[in-house]
Amino acid sequence: MVQTLLTILVCLVVAYFFGELLHKFKIPRIVGQVGAGLFLGIEIIKKILFTTEGLETLSFLAHLGIILLFYYVGLEVDFKTMFRTANRSILISAFNTSLPLLLGFLVSYFLFDLGVIAGLIVGLCLSVSAQSISIELLEELRLIKTRIGMLIISAGMFDDIIELFVITGILSAIQLGKNKLALLTLFFDTLIFVLIIVAARLWFIPFILSFFGKEHSSTARFTASMIIVLLVASLSEVLGLGLIIGALVAGMIVRQTIFKDKVLSSWQEHDIANSVHIVAFGFLIPLFFVWIGLSVNLSLVVENFWLIFLLFVLAIVGTVGGTILAMLLTKGTAKEGLLLGIGLSPKGDIELVIAALALESALITQSIFAALVMMSMLTTIISPILFTLLSARYVKKNGAKFS
Repeated sequence: MVQTLLTILVCLVVAYFFGELLHKFKIPRIVGQVGAGLFLGIEIIKKILFTTEGLETLSFLAHLGIILLFYYVGLEVDFKTMFRTANRSILISAFNTSLPLLLGFLVSYFLFDLGVIAGLIVGLCLSVSAQSISIELLEELRLIKTRIGMLIISAGMFDDIIELFVITGILSAIQLGKNKLALLTLFFDTLIFVLIIVAARLWFIPFILSFFGKEHSSTARFTASMIIVLLVASLSEVLGLGLIIGALVAGMIVRQTIFKDKVLSSWQEHDIANSVHIVAFGFLIPLFFVWIGLSVNLSLVVENFWLIFLLFVLAIVGTVGGTILAMLLTKGTAKEGLLLGIGLSPKGDIELVIAALALESALITQSIFAALVMMSMLTTIISPILFTLLSARYVKKNGAKFS
């Protein structure tokens, strides 16, 4: 037990040190946290530091981090913001998702002969945007309330939702191939999940939030939210829809319940989100990214240099190209499309979750996983640098409102 506690302690300390070190150079902390995992995964260090029990505990905490990450995303889904720029955001999301997905699949399938399933996973990982990194960057540059900032946030939300349901659909389709009755089972399981969620939204969740809210305590409200997300995520997993869908849905319905039913005040909703943010991003998410780094076989990185480089190029070109095309179709400018596309190019949260789950399910090999992790790190380093330079020029020429 002591060895496991010391292992988690070392992981947190190294993740924090690497994250803060890179943050001083304007590189997102996520890169440092994954880098910490790569460092701790060096064979001699890994043998000294990690026992089987320690790795199992780290894996459990990493998966709990995934649940809280998507629960937090659900809590932050502001439908008013999304629908304010919905038409353009949906089109941007559709193009900057479909183009890199298609490019990634075609190159993986025909050039690297990875197979249909692996090709789809690669395409998905190229198409998803790291909303958390984009928002952090917009906040730092004070662009979050500008038109470009709102479009990046809105398009990023649609990207997240689209990607989550697409990956669930692909995983379900794989099960269909193994079992001819799986389609009917999936339909009924989804129907059951929807009916239970509707019932929970009408009765159970308002009751839980109201009951725990009587204490007027942040601790009680956090307990209530944890009961809800763990219950919904477990239900979603049992019915074959996956933990991340359940966690996302839990966050969305908790937010809607608070704002629609007024069981808690809006500041209390922010209090719940803040509590989740502290636990997730202060403890569990860094461990998740360390776990990702530990899962990478560094010897495969050198062997797959050209695959990594090509995936990086496809991720940038696909996302930027799709965004520019969407902006031109909605009477925007190519320069705005370029800026938006670069802002949506970082890969590093949902993409890594998809890659990790695909590896666990044996849908991709260690080589592909290593390539996807390194690709995400490259986009996460380079995209913010390019966005900072381009946004400074754009603001200077057009003003902060981007009007």
